[in-house]
Amino acid sequence: MNEPTNQNPIVIKENICFQLQNLQIEIISYLGQLTPNIDYFQVNIASEKPGLLRIGAIDSALKRELELRKKLGDYKLITELLAHSEDNITIDIKFDIKFDIKPQNTPEIETTISPIAEIDTASEYLTEEYLAEEYYPETAISASISNQKLLILTYLPRENQTLETWLKTEHTLEESLLITGQICQLFRYISQREWCVINILPQFIKIGTPIEFFDLTNAYPVNEILTSGLVGNYCDPELAYCKSPIQETMSSYTVAALLYQIIHKQTLPIDQRKEIEISPIPIIHQILKICLSTLPQERFTLEQLLQILVSTRQEISTPKINWEIASSSTVGLSINRLKNEDNYGIKYQKISDTETIILAAIADGMGGMSQGELASKLAIKTVLETQIFPEYPTIEQYQEWLTNLFTQANETVSNQVKEGGTTLSVIFARSQQLIISHVGDSRIYLLRQGEIKQLSEDHSLVAMLVASGQITPSQSLEHPDRNVLIKSIGTKRRLSDGYVQNLKQTTPELSMQLAHQDILLLCSDGVWDLVSKNELEEIFTIDHDQNLQTSVNLTINKVLERGASDNATLLALRFLVNT
Repeated sequence: MNEPTNQNPIVIKENICFQLQNLQIEIISYLGQLTPNIDYFQVNIASEKPGLLRIGAIDSALKRELELRKKLGDYKLITELLAHSEDNITIDIKFDIKFDIKPQNTPEIETTISPIAEIDTASEYLTEEYLAEEYYPETAISASISNQKLLILTYLPRENQTLETWLKTEHTLEESLLITGQICQLFRYISQREWCVINILPQFIKIGTPIEFFDLTNAYPVNEILTSGLVGNYCDPELAYCKSPIQETMSSYTVAALLYQIIHKQTLPIDQRKEIEISPIPIIHQILKICLSTLPQERFTLEQLLQILVSTRQEISTPKINWEIASSSTVGLSINRLKNEDNYGIKYQKISDTETIILAAIADGMGGMSQGELASKLAIKTVLETQIFPEYPTIEQYQEWLTNLFTQANETVSNQVKEGGTTLSVIFARSQQLIISHVGDSRIYLLRQGEIKQLSEDHSLVAMLVASGQITPSQSLEHPDRNVLIKSIGTKRRLSDGYVQNLKQTTPELSMQLAHQDILLLCSDGVWDLVSKNELEEIFTIDHDQNLQTSVNLTINKVLERGASDNATLLALRFLVNT
């Protein structure tokens, strides 16, 4: 401890300046005794930064704080100590003392921190008579005899950055768990050094990344027994009786009391004999029920509490994945097509809230005497009945697996269907990662933020002519050979390398990351031949919240209105990420 720096007393009052270890200090205002027997002052440090000056007896809580700071070292959740000293101090501050304690039956409870009342015995003071409002005349704190005092100087958090201000606004559950988790982390660190924090002063806690504590006067060594009772918004009720030694679960109670205040927008009830009403929020309800128990041995340790707070926040903050699926297929209106040769299917596995696997396929068969219908049916069956291996670690392995499905489908169709074949377009998504495989002229579209993009290639004669510059895209719409395929499944015995298209043909990478509200469309040429890409874009984005099936139905209706000369199938999948 520093030796006294002044033999003559320093008079502490508003608007005076004095030196503290080469720092020029100006007293701005008196904040009160927010911890028993310690006077708090707002000051200016070197006329630049706001500071917090605390003055107390040599054996006060300030001495405990200095001892604890030595144990903690330069811990990032504790603000730095600018100066401390022992001096002859006279405090000369005039202020109104006013205790405004609401009766126990009041329906309103202030959410701001209340001064900690120092009491001799709980039975004498925790009565209805004591809880009435009491007023005292203006008093001056003035010492005619100088006393040796301990002074501690730190910075002072700006009001709009404090936990006290933060508590007055709405916050998400994730934000609430982040703040309480950081405070629990600090308390655990202190507890590991055989100390416990049993109350907090929100006006001296700075919200940030990380949080910072500016006051540690409510920390005590483990097993110490208080000489006088303490009550406060965040104090374990046992502390009012001065009987129980300081223990770790008192810190758990303090953390839970803060979390209760954040969730319920009020501090705990004044009358602790009443059962605490806790909102039915899963996990949060259990945390509060256990940590606010009147039996300390039932509460979580700080280590347990921290783990639960962190894991619950991670679970809440991790995006939850869902898929909305819609589809429709029609034989169309052509007198030459009395059977629907299109087939499609979906395989969806929800492994957890954050992990899904979805496999969707569409096939447009070709060939007379029902051969096209059989070909497309066999191709879809091969894809959907093949086991999905969720343990594949890489996208490349999933792509190889998907390409092998096309090889199997080709062998099955070529062996069982004479003079028939089919297109085959497949999307596969593992959580947010999308890959595709594709053969033929059915299409895969991606709609993202109101813009549509074709992910598949058209393996047709006119597409090849357009790519080579022999005809224009507009000429391809009326070309007599526009339905002639150059690639299909089942029309050749073996598929050559590169026969099956993947995403690299239309995007930079083998896979792509899906975003919230992305829509994937798989459609046969009976759809895209009559409903343009721009029309699809408009139908599926005109109302972002519109049911996906409604958009699919609108599209198929347009196909029918325009003649539906071919079978038409549309499969839509919307990727949803809920946080």
